[in-house]
Amino acid sequence: MVLIVLVAAAGMIIGFSSPVLAITGQCVNCHTMHNSQDGASVAETYDFSTGTINPSATPLAQLLNADCVACHAGGASETEDTNSFGAPIVLHTTNPNGQGYQATLAGGDFYWVGNALGDDDATGHNVAGVSDPDTNILPLNTPPGWDPVATPGANDDGQIAGGASPSWPADQQLTCAGLYGCHGNHADADPFAAIKGAHHGNTGLTETSAVLADTIGNSYRFLSGIRGLENREWNWNETSATHNEYRGRAGNPNYQNKVTISYSCAQCHGFFHSDIGTQSPWLRHPTDVVLPASGEYNDYNPDNGGVYSIEAPVARVTNVSSSSDVVTPGVDTVMCLSCHRAHGSPEPDILRWTYADMQAGTGTDDTGCFTCHTTKNAD
Repeated sequence: MVLIVLVAAAGMIIGFSSPVLAITGQCVNCHTMHNSQDGASVAETYDFSTGTINPSATPLAQLLNADCVACHAGGASETEDTNSFGAPIVLHTTNPNGQGYQATLAGGDFYWVGNALGDDDATGHNVAGVSDPDTNILPLNTPPGWDPVATPGANDDGQIAGGASPSWPADQQLTCAGLYGCHGNHADADPFAAIKGAHHGNTGLTETSAVLADTIGNSYRFLSGIRGLENREWNWNETSATHNEYRGRAGNPNYQNKVTISYSCAQCHGFFHSDIGTQSPWLRHPTDVVLPASGEYNDYNPDNGGVYSIEAPVARVTNVSSSSDVVTPGVDTVMCLSCHRAHGSPEPDILRWTYADMQAGTGTDDTGCFTCHTTKNAD
């Protein structure tokens, strides 16, 4: 249940993507002392039933001007990587008409799963405040592949759902952060408290690598303990040479390494990672496994000269300080985000392409699955 990348409401700041290491600017950009100005409420919340951002008479935690979703939503006139607050948009209130380059940010978009917008449970994570808990197709209390022993992570800051076994508490919806969320400290049940101070300690607002990842603020996208390199536009104008760089590992059974982006997903979907079978045949599609330097895999992304594919990206096994279009089979790895988006996509299972279009033996383009499985189509 990655992600992504849904950060919390304190991101409302002019110059969000400017070359600084932490939030700067006037406190009023993010905070209100009494939730009152000229007789009106200052705080805003997102209403998933109408798809609108509305004033809130109830003050928000940390004296914030907006909740997570309200801060990171954008309307028809806000189609760039950031909204009028300067915060990255993870929920468009109008159809992005696609995913990826100049349509959504790296994590995709919650548009398709939002109740008043798309309301398709298969197209995004069902986060509280984004989608209606009463309309979800799948049970709320058991993430697919749930393994209660997958956490705590590298910073030992709590277990998702408290390590509940065999499932989450009944009717507990996924949250942006905290005990039941992806971001922040998993020991905190309050999503706001779970990322408290993270924006002020953020070291990922520029082309800065999350090398230490020993606090929430210096972890990749506030995913505690996760390493990576964050693109300053969150992949809005992604190219083969300009993009996020994700941390991977050459083999990671049973969560031996807890700093990879795939481990972040494994904290909720652990059984998809802990037992993938031996080298061949696979029981599940591997993650944190090296892209082989032989056979079809050695010809990665052949239609584009073997450069990094923004449709089917790979992860790196070491910290990097800049993004690159070079992919090295035998070194670079397959990850969860090679196939999926973190927040949402217009495709079932939050895929990065239309799975039904992947026709073995008949295709002529090495896209989607065939970016790696280059001999499986007709070419």
